[in-house]
Amino acid sequence: MRATIRAFALAAACAALAACSSAPKSTGIVYEVKNKAIEYARLGDGFMATAQYDQALNYYGEALRASSSVDDLVGIAAARASMGRAYLAAGMRDEARDAYEASLESAVMARSAVAQAVAQSGVGELLYAEGEREKALAAFEEAAGLVSPGGKAPADDAAGKALAVALHDRAVAKAALGREAEALADLDKAKALNEKLKRWTELAANRYVHASILAGGGRLEEALSEALGALEADKWAENGRGIAADLAAAASLSARLGRREEALAYWKRSFDAAMAVNDAKAVRAALVALAPLAEELGRPADKARYAALLDKLDQAQAGK
Repeated sequence: MRATIRAFALAAACAALAACSSAPKSTGIVYEVKNKAIEYARLGDGFMATAQYDQALNYYGEALRASSSVDDLVGIAAARASMGRAYLAAGMRDEARDAYEASLESAVMARSAVAQAVAQSGVGELLYAEGEREKALAAFEEAAGLVSPGGKAPADDAAGKALAVALHDRAVAKAALGREAEALADLDKAKALNEKLKRWTELAANRYVHASILAGGGRLEEALSEALGALEADKWAENGRGIAADLAAAASLSARLGRREEALAYWKRSFDAAMAVNDAKAVRAALVALAPLAEELGRPADKARYAALLDKLDQAQAGK
């Protein structure tokens, strides 16, 4: 299963952090520029969700400029962390490092534990992407400690969102280091926080990674249950790309359990969802699985159709 694709959920914390930089409107103080920065950040998040990283960076840059114009240090930290996330997703690691370090610097100046935790989680995600798993884990531990010192409950929703991200990331790092039981415990905590806060996309990511760890340990029935739980949460969020990934996970697990008819049905649904959101990689994964499954189930016409679609997709990608 594609655990690494949904390994991290920093967007939730960045969005929460940006929102926190705007004060209640009942004070009579004008927050027009701060609110504009928040809107820019939300637009950037929308482009991140569809892997349009250049557009996301443009809007995060606008959020940074707006926050800088009013010396909103927390907003600056949030915008820079979001830019780091976009750079990292685009494979631009040097730029991501600069953005995360700048975010952390602004967060320290702001004396915001939440902002520091968000930036520290970003640093950890970069380290993890570079293969530095132990260092990444240390960064995630520090992030969690900033918003939950001594294991205390987070002080508010923003801290809860940042803690959920740190716990999720920490679980991914622990699983990669062979500490599966600890990873599952962290995911349970992250799930509880995200469910309470109604952060459905983040809850889906928790469940997806939970399913991956269980599957790696051969606990296939439990893994399938978690994958379907991720699907449910992504449906609540109407997260098309997540839905396609969840259905693919359910299909793979069903096949491993010998339930080929169910696997075929899940792969078909994954294909449809991936086509709808223009996720070529997920479309290809579905077609690669569908053709042999159709052959196993004695459906030559379906096999031929899926094989032809796969050939057409490969030719289109080769021509780019």
